[in-house]
Amino acid sequence: MKLVTARQMTELEQIAIHEYGIDGLLLMENAARSFCDVLEAEWGGVFGKSVAVFCGKGNNGGDGFAIARHLYNRGASVWVVIGFDPADLKQDAKKNFDIISRMAVPVVPLSEVLDNHFDIAVDALLGTGFHGTVAGEMAEMIKAVNSLSEKVASVDIPSGAACSDGAAGGPCVHADVTITFALPKPGHFLYPAKEFCGKVVTTDISIPKDVIKAFPATTYALDSTVAQSLPTRKENSHKGSFGKVLVFAGSTGMSGAAIMTTTAVLKTGAGMVTAAIPESACGSFASQFPEAMTLLLPTEAGASPGAISAMLEEKLNSQTVLLAGCGLGSDETVQNVLRTVVLRCEKPMVIDADGINALAGHIHVIKNKPVPAIITPHPLEFSRISGHSVDHIQKNRLQVARNFAEENGMILVLKGADTVVAHPDGKAYILTESNSGLAKAGSGDVLAGIIAALAAQGATPETAANLGVYIHSRAGMIARKKLGTYSMMASDVLSAIPEAMCETART
Repeated sequence: MKLVTARQMTELEQIAIHEYGIDGLLLMENAARSFCDVLEAEWGGVFGKSVAVFCGKGNNGGDGFAIARHLYNRGASVWVVIGFDPADLKQDAKKNFDIISRMAVPVVPLSEVLDNHFDIAVDALLGTGFHGTVAGEMAEMIKAVNSLSEKVASVDIPSGAACSDGAAGGPCVHADVTITFALPKPGHFLYPAKEFCGKVVTTDISIPKDVIKAFPATTYALDSTVAQSLPTRKENSHKGSFGKVLVFAGSTGMSGAAIMTTTAVLKTGAGMVTAAIPESACGSFASQFPEAMTLLLPTEAGASPGAISAMLEEKLNSQTVLLAGCGLGSDETVQNVLRTVVLRCEKPMVIDADGINALAGHIHVIKNKPVPAIITPHPLEFSRISGHSVDHIQKNRLQVARNFAEENGMILVLKGADTVVAHPDGKAYILTESNSGLAKAGSGDVLAGIIAALAAQGATPETAANLGVYIHSRAGMIARKKLGTYSMMASDVLSAIPEAMCETART
C-alpha cells in the first residue's frame, strides 16, 4: 500500500483537479461525507449527539466546515469552534464556511465551549501541511479537543503531528480514530505521531483509481499485501531445493542466540542449515538442536583469523545464504574474521547484532555488493555504523534509513516499534503493526533467521527483508494474543512461526 507525504497528496489532488476536471470543492465535499460515514460506523450513528467541530483556517478547516454541515443534516447537535477571523479564509474553505454560517449551527470562539462536554470532538485544525511545534491559541484549541470529549476524531492527521515524518514536538490531539483521504500517510505509522492517531481509516474522495495506481510513491506500508511474495514450494522437491544457510553465530555465554536464529531458519522453510559456532559453545548447541549441522570454529585465544576465515569461506562455497552476527560477541579476532568473510562473500547475506557492531568504521566491506547485503540494526547499532546520534535517528527514522540504504547500496532493516525497511533504490517500507512484546532479548535473532531462510528459498534480498519483517511481526502478534506482551518471549515467537507462515500462505 502506497503512503504519500503532504506534498505528494497535494500533487495527487492537483492531477485530479487539472487533468480530470474534478473540482477541489467536490474533493472537499467527498472528504466530509466519507468522514461522517466513518464516524457513524465507528460510534453507532450521530443522531441526537452533541459534536464540537474545531476548525482551522486552511483546507483542513474547510473539511471541518463541510463535516459540520453533514453532521447537522444527520441530526447531530453541532458547534463549530474557530480561533481566527473568517475574513482570512480562502477559496473552498471560505465557501464551506459561508454555507455553515447561513445554517442554524453556532460558530463560536473557544471560550464559549470550555464549560461544555460533547459526545464527539472533531479535530479539523491543522491537517497534513503542518510541521513544527504548536503554540499560543492553537495549543489551547488542541488541549480543548482532548479535554471536552471522550471520543475524538481527527481529519487526516491529529493536529500537532506531522504526516510526512511522524514528528510531534508539542501539544497534539489524541485521536481515537483518524480518518484520512485517498491514501494513508507515513506519519500514521511512525512514532511519535502514531501514538496519537488511534485507529486509522482511509476513505475514497473520488481521486481516479488510475491516478493513484500510477503515482510514483517511494514509501509503502508493510502490510498483508507483501504475503503475495512468499516463495512457493513444489511438492516434487528435496531439502536442497529450499536453500542452505550458513549461520556464523554464537560465542561463549551466548550460544542461545545461535540456537534461536538457526531454529528460525528451519521453521521458516530453508532446507538445510549449518551453524558455524565456537568449539566452546558446541555442547549446549548440539544438545538442543539435532536438526542442524555444525562447523566448529577454533576461536579460543591464539586462534588464527586466517584459518577461521578459510574454514568459513570453504563452507560458504556450498551454501546459498550467509547469516552472521547473532551472539557473536566483541572478540576482535572474531570481528576481523567476520569482516574478511563478508568482504569476499558475493552471495546473499544477512548481518545482525554483533556482526553490525563489527562493521562500525568498516561499512565499505558490504557496500554496493553484487547482491545487496541485508543489515538489521536497532537504533544504537545503527548509530555506531552511521555516525548519527540515536536521538537523531529516532526523530528521522524514515529519512536516515532511506539515505543510508541508497548511499551504501544495501538493504537496511531499522528495527523498532515502527520498523523501517529501506532499499538501495530509494524505496522504503514501514511496518504498520507495533508490538511491545517483541522488545525482548532474542527477538532480533529470530527476525534475522526468518529473513535468511526466505532469501535461501529464492526471494530477492528486498523481498526477503520485507516479507521477513512482516512474518516476524505476525508471529509476534500470535504469541502476544496467547501470552500477552509482558510474558511472551522470543522463544514464543519462534513457536508461532509455523502459524504465521500458514497465515501468510493463505493471504
